[in-house]
Amino acid sequence: MTDSNHNTDIEKHKSIDRRKFCIIAGSTAVGIVGAGSIAVMTDFLTPKVLREIPPRFTAGPPGIFQLNSVVYNEAYRLYIVRDERGFFYALSAVCTHLGCLVNWKSGDPSDEQGAISCPCHGSVYTRTGLVVSGPAPRPLDKYRISLIEGKLIVDTSDIVDEKDMFLKI
Repeated sequence: MTDSNHNTDIEKHKSIDRRKFCIIAGSTAVGIVGAGSIAVMTDFLTPKVLREIPPRFTAGPPGIFQLNSVVYNEAYRLYIVRDERGFFYALSAVCTHLGCLVNWKSGDPSDEQGAISCPCHGSVYTRTGLVVSGPAPRPLDKYRISLIEGKLIVDTSDIVDEKDMFLKI
């Protein structure tokens, strides 16, 4: 066997022919499709649970709220108010017109007209959530607030009316 024949045989074994190329390309494609299928199946089988915040939460002890104070709770989108008499109430910060967040206007607490306003569509509410003007069809929601073991508890699942909204401590 000559050197030239030997080199040609080595080159034949080193080079890839069409059959080997198709086998390698096909196997790679099947592997990619298989990995993608496993990823899609895994995603499909994992639970898609939305974590909701519980409707009741502790706002804290009454002593942290000063007279005539308004505290906004961003997670629950509500205001916790302590009025000039020391009474507490929880008022939704969501406009009843289209669900915009309303703004609390600081100012004279005796001025009931226009204490809360919707910056988007112009609804105006009193400090206790009653509609003064604008397109809002009903007052802001008022939530039950209670004192349990020395802490204020707000229950957003319990919407109360005007006579039951105040917590007198």
